Amino acid sequence: MDALTELNVLGLILSAVLLAMACIKADRVRAWRAGINPSAEELSDASFVAARVILVALAGVGIYLCVQGFGVSDDTAWDDAEFATAVKGATEALDGSSGFGDIYAEDNDTGWIDEYATKIEQEVVEHGGGDAPSTA
Repeated sequence: MDALTELNVLGLILSAVLLAMACIKADRVRAWRAGINPSAEELSDASFVAARVILVALAGVGIYLCVQGFGVSDDTAWDDAEFATAVKGATEALDGSSGFGDIYAEDNDTGWIDEYATKIEQEVVEHGGGDAPSTA
């Protein structure tokens, strides 16, 4: 699991905690506050409603961002099936291809190696599928 996926999972956990906080009853919070600071003034019901709205809104934003993050994470990494399909398609496309010069030439011109490496990478990316990363 890559770091971005771990961050997205942590964000979902945080969003679940925020939703759980929004579900706590006002009487329970009042009792907890009275136990800690008995002289504190009483909180109104409106403040609990506002807190719940804010907590649910933050959880919703967190869930939305995590779902978007999972999409980004998927776009930046190859899974095994995508990579195998891309390599198989590129191999079939390049089978018999020799349009990059003579590999047995006597001069020390090795520029064809870079051209061929670029062509291989382009073919792998091209055969990677719609949701595969754009780099090999």
